[in-house]
This record gives sequence, structure tokens and C-alpha cells, in this order.
Amino acid sequence: MKYIPHMIDRPNSKLQKLPNQLNHIELWDSKIDIDASVRDLDSEFRKFPNLPGLIILENLKIVGIVSRVRFAYALSRQFAREIFMKGPIRVLFDFDIVDTNPLILDGQTIISSAVQSALARPAILSYEPAIVVDQSIPKVLDIDLLMRLQSDLLQDALMRHQDLIEDERKTAQQLRQTMTHLELTRDRLLRSEESLEAQVLERTLELKKTNEDLIKQQKQINEDLEFARTLQLSILPTTFPQHEHYQAYGFMRAARMIGGDFYDAYQINDHQFGFVVGDVSGKGVPAALFMVLVKTILQEQAINHVSPAVVISRLNSQILLRNPLSLFVTLLYGVLDTQTGVFTFCNAGHSMPYIIRGNKKIETISNKSCPLVGLLDHPKYNNISISLDKNDRIFLMTDGVTEFFNSKSEAYGEKRLLNVLSTIDQNSKLEEIIQKLVMDLDLFSNGTPASDDVTALMFHYENEVSIDPQSIPNLGVLKELVA
Repeated sequence: MKYIPHMIDRPNSKLQKLPNQLNHIELWDSKIDIDASVRDLDSEFRKFPNLPGLIILENLKIVGIVSRVRFAYALSRQFAREIFMKGPIRVLFDFDIVDTNPLILDGQTIISSAVQSALARPAILSYEPAIVVDQSIPKVLDIDLLMRLQSDLLQDALMRHQDLIEDERKTAQQLRQTMTHLELTRDRLLRSEESLEAQVLERTLELKKTNEDLIKQQKQINEDLEFARTLQLSILPTTFPQHEHYQAYGFMRAARMIGGDFYDAYQINDHQFGFVVGDVSGKGVPAALFMVLVKTILQEQAINHVSPAVVISRLNSQILLRNPLSLFVTLLYGVLDTQTGVFTFCNAGHSMPYIIRGNKKIETISNKSCPLVGLLDHPKYNNISISLDKNDRIFLMTDGVTEFFNSKSEAYGEKRLLNVLSTIDQNSKLEEIIQKLVMDLDLFSNGTPASDDVTALMFHYENEVSIDPQSIPNLGVLKELVA
């Protein structure tokens, strides 16, 4: 039986033989691969609240250990959760979150030697979890458990020299004190019983009135939020600028009454049209208000500048001047030239577009995205271009689509999205495609409330004209996807 720490003065504690080496105490068989996601690491800590840390392996070799305390502190920093959660554990090595030189002990190490080794580390690491290798299997040792065991061993040694009669005398004295305290408590309860019913009645009436007031306030809040929702939906376009060489359709559904996702379209001149999809950090009223600010500034810049990278750079500068809550936004803004079939866009920390070709082949872009908007003072934003042929479609979305969860905490994912996009043919209408996707999301969730806003925008290029991709500057690197 593995040792579990206890207070040495509990009843019958002397009957338990305390272990004297590490392989006789409770160890955690907790390991995770370096290329697993940070979300998986967070899930392990949530699943096992007492788990002190996880061993990180690369090709089955130990490369470090991450402790619960250090991981929780890292995620408590501003925006850390949004930044780290989408990446692999490997990125944590760049932020001093992983102990790359952990204390590794043999399973037969005696307790006192293990304590000395743990305390010999720098003070900041003295209570970080260690690794115990027992029969070639690495496991996690909770240093706090080790210290408590050492304390139990010391107490056990002292107790063996105490006089049994003195113990019984003290126990009897404590029992008499407890009985006296119980008698006093009983007398106080009897004296207060008469007034207790009156107090309960008074508190009940107060709670009833408070509850009635809260119901009225909640009704007013719901009415205000419904009004705000109507206003928010009214600023999203239901129709797009008309042109014979393209069609477009957009959809947004907030996870709460109002949300932070948005989409929009702008006519820049007689043959160039701008499209944007964005996702503001946070939820509810603050995100919705910040979304309106972003959308307003973006529209002003878009109609005055053709280059998406210039528009995003100017948007970032304006947001930094008007952002007291330190919110940020991911977005993709691009310009379609209907005379050439070139779609040029700038991706600020957002999902890359999907290109559904007329021959039903689905592609995306493997280029890296640019920084988020609203975080950095002087970020660099770049343009990426795609050449479109007649009947090619571009699909833009927010991560609320692929990160739509069901009751089993399973994400909708890219594979299911590609299955829907693969059904598109030349006769498919844009509205029917997106509504089919929304229906598939709802069917997948089976009634589970959405955790994030869902936004999608698609446009269809219908001009016969297209140009040689090799003549296009900043041409994106295409990657074919298989449903």
C-alpha cells in the first residue's frame, strides 16, 4: 500500500508503518508529449486537482517538467490564456514555464536524502515537483508530500519516546474540556431558540422582497440586451455591394445575447471590394462595444486605402489610442479585384481563408499570420495574394466554427468543416452553403450552448478573367486540404 500523508497524532496513526524510501510513497504517473497542445496540459490539471506537475517527453525522453503552480501563474498573466491555449507545449519552453533541469531521483532513495536534494536546489525551485525513476518508469513526486512525510517520520520518532500515561492524562483532560464546552454551547442554543423563529421569518420576508427586486432588474436587463442585440445585428450588412462579377453572403450568431464577432464589406471603387471577418477578445457588452469601435475605424480606413496591410496598420494605431480596457481583435481583411480575380488580404492573428475551387478542390494558405490588432505599438503587417478563377469561392470564418463543442467537450473541428465545404458545386447558393454549415453545427452540439460567437462569410468570383499567378506579388503558399 502506497503511503498517503497524515497527521501523526490522529487515532491509530502509530499502527501505520511509515515508509523510508521513495518507491513506497504515492507517485504520479503523469507524462505528456512536447507536441501535445497547451489545452491538453490545462485539461490534465483540471481533471486531477491534486496533480503537482507533468513530465514532458520528446521521443520518449525526459526534456523537462511543468508544475501546476508555475503553469497557473503563467496563465494568470494578461492575455496569456488566449495566446498559449492554441499552441503546442513546446512554446512554453520560451517563457520560463518549464523546468528543463528537473531534480531526478532513484526510486530507492531514502526520504531524508530526497529532502536534502530537494532543499539543495535554488529557493525558487525548492518546492517544484521532482521526478522519481522507479524500475525505468519516470513518475512525478509532490515535494509537499515528501516534506509532510519527513515531518511524520520525525514526529513518529518523538512519539515513541513519550510516556503512555502522560498521553492518556492529556486525552482525559481534553475530553473534560470538550464536555464543558458542549454543555455551554447547549445552554446558549436553548436561550436563542425562542428568538430564532422570529429571525428566520424576518429574513424570509427580506429575501422575498430582494428576490422580487432582482426579478424586475433582470427583466429590465434582458429588455436592454435584446434592444442592444437588435442594434448590433442592424450594423452587420444583410446585403453586399452589387457587382456582376461576384456574390457574397455573411452570417453571425452571438454565444450570448450580444457578442464580439463581426463581418463587413466595402466598395472601394468600381472594381475593388473589401471583405472582413473579425473576433474581438472577451464576450458580452464590452466586446460588442469594442467591436463597433473596430468596425467604424476599419470602414473609414478601407474606403481610403487599397492595401489591406496599410488598413490594418492604421487600424492598430487608432485602436491603441482608444482602448482603456486593453482589448484586442483578430481579423482578416482582404480586397477582391473583379478585373483580375486577385484576392489580396492581411491576416492579423486570424484563421486563414479556405479557397473552394470550381473543380471542388479545397485549399488554404500556409503562410504565417501577422500580429493581433490592439496589442503592439509598431507591428509589421504584410499582404498575401491569391489568384481566383471563375466559380472559385473564398470562405472566411471565426474560430467559433471549428471550436464549437458538444456535450462530450469534443470540438467540431476542421475535418467536419471540410466535409460540408466538399459538397459545394457550381450550382450551390452561398446562403444555402452557410445555412447548411450552421445546421450541421447545431446537429453536432445536440443542444450544448455555444461557448463562442459563430461568424462566417463567403464570396463567389464569377468573372471569366484571371491572370497568371506568377505575375502576382506577395503570392500566398497554397496547401490542398482533404475532407
